[in-house]
Amino acid sequence: MKTGALPKQLDLRGLAARGVQINGTVSPDDLPRLAESGIGIVDLGSAAFDFRRDEEARYVVAVSVEVKVVMQCQRCLGDMEVPITTASLMACVWTDEEAASLPATYEPLLVEDAADLSDIAEEEILLAIPVSPVHETECKSEAQQAALAAEVEGPEKVEDTGERESPFAVLERLKS
Repeated sequence: MKTGALPKQLDLRGLAARGVQINGTVSPDDLPRLAESGIGIVDLGSAAFDFRRDEEARYVVAVSVEVKVVMQCQRCLGDMEVPITTASLMACVWTDEEAASLPATYEPLLVEDAADLSDIAEEEILLAIPVSPVHETECKSEAQQAALAAEVEGPEKVEDTGERESPFAVLERLKS
């Protein structure tokens, strides 16, 4: 088992044949696509990879990633921390035909001769981030709360006598 920063270029087939487990950390420098989308991470995240072969000799990777990302709340437009925890079971494939023939329990992982584990972890994070994050609690700003608390002056309240005036009564008065 290896810990620390995730290795950059690995042969996933060799790792699966040996049944290797790799635990590592992901940093903002390892996740350029996440940064390009305007999402940052709070601290170092963790990723765990379990490589093995299944009963049909497929190269299988169990991936789990935990990280806290900083996103913009869609209600108050302020920054908020969103914990991301994801786990996937993937089978290494080299062609689209192989991916189409996989059982539903596996997600296809299209690989080359060497793979970057940070790229796989980043893809998992990107797939797990919420589309419209909002704070769990009420997140109105002080100005919004003050505006809502202020009494809005409007027409005086009409007493309800039980009888409703016909909407056509106004037209009748205009006509005469």
